[in-house]
Amino acid sequence: MKELIIPPVNLTFIATNKCTAACKNCCFSCNPKNKDRLTLSDMKQYVTQSVEEFNTIKILVITGGECFTLGKDLDKIIQFANKKGLKTRVVTNAYWAKSLEKAHLIVNQLVDDGLDEINYSTGDEHQVWVPYENIINAVISSLESRLATVVNIESSNLSDFSSKIFLKDSRLEKYKHLINKKFFLIDGMWMPFLKSTELKLKSLNEENEKKPLIYLQKNEKRCTSLFYAITITPNNQVYSCCGMTLLYNSYLRLGNAQKYSLKTLYEYQFKDFLKIWLFTEGPEKILTFCYQKRKINVNDTSKMHICQICFEIFRDKENISILQKNYSEIYTNVMIKYNLLKEKYNKTFNLQNDEKK
Repeated sequence: MKELIIPPVNLTFIATNKCTAACKNCCFSCNPKNKDRLTLSDMKQYVTQSVEEFNTIKILVITGGECFTLGKDLDKIIQFANKKGLKTRVVTNAYWAKSLEKAHLIVNQLVDDGLDEINYSTGDEHQVWVPYENIINAVISSLESRLATVVNIESSNLSDFSSKIFLKDSRLEKYKHLINKKFFLIDGMWMPFLKSTELKLKSLNEENEKKPLIYLQKNEKRCTSLFYAITITPNNQVYSCCGMTLLYNSYLRLGNAQKYSLKTLYEYQFKDFLKIWLFTEGPEKILTFCYQKRKINVNDTSKMHICQICFEIFRDKENISILQKNYSEIYTNVMIKYNLLKEKYNKTFNLQNDEKK
């Protein structure tokens, strides 16, 4: 099995399920009343353990929920990771940037902590809870502080707000030369979780086929989330990826980090051919394989987020039964592709076997 392992690059903390917003289609169902979170002690333990067990870990990503609700613990874990030699990234809705002055104070503290990158989430659903002005204040502050700044804008046919509106804001004019250097815009990682939203999107697409859903990963075929990060949730569960549907898909859960080492949990997944297949050829190909074997019509996946397609595989037990019975047909071909992809992947990220000498 060891020859199949691709070592991780990122350590990701979904540090809390508490959020100052309660977006209708939040993938983790976060809200102000949810108190679940990783303790500072746990986070320090996982940073130390991941660095000791994998010499390939380069970045700590802290997200949520809203990671700024961690208070001073956020500063402390950034400082701790920085001392361990990791770059750090936080993901936030910028609820704290109520004025430019307040935003400067908070961003300057983050820079002092050693933060390398800040990601802001916004869009129609976010702006119900966090004003657009907050995002502008936050972006100006982080760019002025020379932080790598990313704005992720939820995008679909239902969206009124877009990156085009954002870029037309005159207050950002002086920073346009930094786009794709220190300033990045993403039309973005969003998908429906409420049935009513899903039906509304479907209706819109049927009415106007010329305007398909916009997804960040719309051109992805294979899964690029697997075998890249160690993802840990507020209840200390380790997951294979940080995809949109991970909490709805028990197949992606690797185990409890308080019971097993991160290395044990991460490396065990390489015994699973289906995960290797997802990484190599992607969920669309696997779902098509299942439906062909079952002699049923293949669903139109052209307007589905890659995580939705993945979830379609696992929510029907008959698909898993089909895969267990028939995977040998494609095993050799997939493994050849995987080994070629693994070699290319390792070169891209400059990864080497992290076995301790």
